[in-house]
Amino acid sequence: MTDAAASLPEAEEALRALFGALKTCLVWNRERAEKIACLDLDNYRGLGRDPSEDESLARVAFDDDVDHAEDVLVWRAVVVGYVVGEAMSNYASARSPLDDPWMAWRTEAPEGPSAGFVHGLKEEEFFCARVAYHLHSNLHLDRHPSVPTDGDIEDIPEYLKTEHGWTWREWLEVLGPPVTGSPLSLAIGAAKDDISGGRDRSEPEVAVKIAELVDKVSAFQMPTIERLESIGTKIDALGAPDRFKAEEFLKGALGVPVYSSLSDDARTAALEAERRFRDSGTLDWNSVASEYAKAFEIQVKQLFVPRLAQYLEQKGVREFPEDEYLPSHNPNRSPSKKQAIIKYGRAVPKLSLGMISIALTSESAELGNFCQSLGRHRSTLQRLIDELSLDRNRGAHETGMSFSELARLREGWLGIATGDGGIFGALLPVASSS
Repeated sequence: MTDAAASLPEAEEALRALFGALKTCLVWNRERAEKIACLDLDNYRGLGRDPSEDESLARVAFDDDVDHAEDVLVWRAVVVGYVVGEAMSNYASARSPLDDPWMAWRTEAPEGPSAGFVHGLKEEEFFCARVAYHLHSNLHLDRHPSVPTDGDIEDIPEYLKTEHGWTWREWLEVLGPPVTGSPLSLAIGAAKDDISGGRDRSEPEVAVKIAELVDKVSAFQMPTIERLESIGTKIDALGAPDRFKAEEFLKGALGVPVYSSLSDDARTAALEAERRFRDSGTLDWNSVASEYAKAFEIQVKQLFVPRLAQYLEQKGVREFPEDEYLPSHNPNRSPSKKQAIIKYGRAVPKLSLGMISIALTSESAELGNFCQSLGRHRSTLQRLIDELSLDRNRGAHETGMSFSELARLREGWLGIATGDGGIFGALLPVASSS
């Protein structure tokens, strides 16, 4: 802590420390996310698959793991920002009748200790304060008793309690499930508008500093594969004839039993993919492949894993995999434990396809019996998940796919020629998908 901060009254000292903690949560890069991945790249190698595909599959699974770590870093920033905003609200309500005195304290002549404190904040500190203000003003979160850390932030007594965790999965257990939407992106945009519109300090270097900080913020680095938050709105905005045509085609291609099995989220993603496939204005065919693969990913998480959890609980198994380890390819490292995809009889939140693929390498009799009850083989389901992971990753992060290639993939994924429900039918018992 700086000497200037140490000389502040206790409340202002705590606020300045909170702004510093929020800045740490807001600014990170891909390497930072890799530090809290559940497994490293070596752990995803050599899982009994085709050696020619092993490296690419390992990379896709690891990237998927890191994408989820990025999501959890964003969610932690939201929670910490909310806690900071709450502290700001309590501080302001005890000192001003205004709902939001922070802009006045910042831009007007500093009269009084509060205005002097806020006027003396560094530009990046005040930017963090505005992000926190907008998060707290536009969200309603239950007060989190603690937030996760791997040593990057520390306790701030009476304001912020930290709990150590090594992986994003452990962090998520501390934070709880994230809220929907993009609250951090919206808060950052509003904070930038506040500062650029309400600033009376017109030095060019001020604008440069804020622009640099905004460019570093995690909300502007969201993975392409997660660009589905607004799909529901897009689908609702479709004209009735367009939606009807897409839906009728999917029903006919997949078969009514398979189409009816799709969760609401998976159906929405599949409809969006089909809409884009039929749209003559679509330029990026990779994005269509990505959205079809995303529909499959959602269905695996919302149908297949919960169904497996229900089956295992009936057999007395409430955690899966449990106490299973991956083979170590480095003689100097201890084997890593497989991440559980089911805990307490339920699918864990924010599963990754890589985690599910690894779980399906289990030799447990219960898993084998479950797959047998579906009329599927464990290795067949694992390979399907791996292949879709490759296609999803390619669709999300590349361009240049031709229409003919996409059409070929789509025909196989929907089972147009086979009439078996394609990739979605493979998640159902054989009788249900026929």
